[in-house]
Amino acid sequence: MQEEINALNTNNTWVLTTLPPGVQPIGCKWIFKIKYNPDGSFQRNKARLVANGFHKQLGFDYFETFSPVIKPVTIRIILTIALQLNWSVNQIDKNNAFLYGDLEESVYMVQPPRFEIGPSNVVCKLYKALYGLQQAPSLWFHKLIATLISLGFSPTKSDTSLFLHFTNDTTLFVLIYVDDILITGNSTLPFNSSSNLNQHFALKNLGSLQYFLGVEAHWTSDGGLHLSQTMYILDLLQKTNMISSKPQPTPMLSTSRLTKDVTTVVNDPSLYQFVVGSLQYLLIT
Repeated sequence: MQEEINALNTNNTWVLTTLPPGVQPIGCKWIFKIKYNPDGSFQRNKARLVANGFHKQLGFDYFETFSPVIKPVTIRIILTIALQLNWSVNQIDKNNAFLYGDLEESVYMVQPPRFEIGPSNVVCKLYKALYGLQQAPSLWFHKLIATLISLGFSPTKSDTSLFLHFTNDTTLFVLIYVDDILITGNSTLPFNSSSNLNQHFALKNLGSLQYFLGVEAHWTSDGGLHLSQTMYILDLLQKTNMISSKPQPTPMLSTSRLTKDVTTVVNDPSLYQFVVGSLQYLLIT
C-alpha cells in the first residue's frame, strides 16, 4: 500500500484541497492481488488504489473510454516475422500505467483509506487518471501513442496498437496491450527504444518474451518459439469446477442431439458468457 501511495505522489496524481460546495466526491478502495509466475509459483503481493468510477456519468463526467488493444492475429504475424529474421522479442512492463493519463475533467475523490490527512472535508483533486475511472484506459493509450509518435513511431492502419519505426538501417515493431508492451526489431534497437521511452515512463524491461496475456512462450534449442496456454486453461477449469473432470478426445459427445427448443435454462448467464469468451481466447494458440 505504501509503495502504491509513493507512486501516486511521485506522479503528482492529485492535490489535497477543500471540497467545493455542491460537489460530491467519488469514493476509492484498496484492491489486493497476488501475482504469480508462469509456472504458478508466487511472485509478489500487490496493492492498488482504485477509484469508484461507476459513480460518474458518461457525457457529463467523462466522454471517452475505449482503448484499442493489439489483435491476436497481429501478435502471431509479428512473432513469425521476428523468428524468420532471427530478431529478439523483448517484453516491457509499465507499472501504474493508467496514472499517466492527464485528466481534462474536474474529478474530486475522497482520500485513500488509512492515508487520510487533515479534516474530513479535505479531498483529492485528481490531475492524473486513476484505476477505476471510466476514461483511464483511453487517457493512458493517448498519452502513450503521443509519446511514441514524438519518438518517430507510426501506427499501422490494420492495427492501431501496432507501431512501426523505420530508418535506413533499423526496423522496430512495438505491440501494445494496455500496459503490456512487446518490442522486436533488428540490432539492439529495442533496448535503446526502451531507454528512450523510459525518459517518459517508468518502464521495466522483463527481458526475452516468456509470458504475455496468458500465453506462455518457450524458446526451443533450434531457435523456434512454442506458444501454449497451460496456466490459462488450468485457471479456467478451476473457476468452472472442472479441474477433476476426465479429458475427452473430442469437444463434445458424438451421440448428442442438438435441438432448438428442448434445452435447460442457464442459471447464471454471466458464467456461460465468461466460459465462451475464454474458449474463444484459447484460439490464440
